[in-house]
Amino acid sequence: MNISAIAEPSVLSLRVYLSDGSVESFFQTDKAKAQQMWSSVEPPRLFAQQRLVVAGTYSNSVFVCSEIVRLDLFEPTCPCWQFPDGYSDIVEISEADYRKNAHLDQPELMPRREDCTPVGDLLVFFVKLHFRNIPPVFLMAEFSAKLPAENQSFMRFMLSKTGFHMRLAGGGVGIMNLAHLSGYTAYPGVAQTPSDSWLAEPVTAKSNKSARR
Repeated sequence: MNISAIAEPSVLSLRVYLSDGSVESFFQTDKAKAQQMWSSVEPPRLFAQQRLVVAGTYSNSVFVCSEIVRLDLFEPTCPCWQFPDGYSDIVEISEADYRKNAHLDQPELMPRREDCTPVGDLLVFFVKLHFRNIPPVFLMAEFSAKLPAENQSFMRFMLSKTGFHMRLAGGGVGIMNLAHLSGYTAYPGVAQTPSDSWLAEPVTAKSNKSARR
């Protein structure tokens, strides 16, 4: 997405993705107002409020926050907010990069879930998020490996139905409304899974071809 193409010249660009599949775009050219908007955002609480109002010179746009699936902001001088639960970085990537880095077409290179990363070492993993009314979102995340008892923290957060932010590959920040999350897949998965987990392998493009031979 080329956010700078929405409006020129702009200091802050804003794009709102709604549950009906529509997208609304806005811009702000005043630096002080743009920074005020940015500083007012708290990603975990953004979608808990009743409505989001965007007031223009000639219009008011009112959005029901529970119906916002995603909100993207770009303001080049404002830093990204701190990530939760010890994550050092979370960035949106393309589906092609997700497939390449998760080794979906080279399963022999995939680390097994049971191959535990030593506590404190940096762990990089790749996630596919499924949402009801928008295409999947692909992420790369970095965090320090935790004790086995803490390895379910990511799942608990993904199911929290709060706001979740990530860096955008082209600059800016995207905030996802986890209330619209249908599910996710992570590579590599954690060794410890819930006791009621079903044990089965995902069908990838390569495994599907092998099955047809």
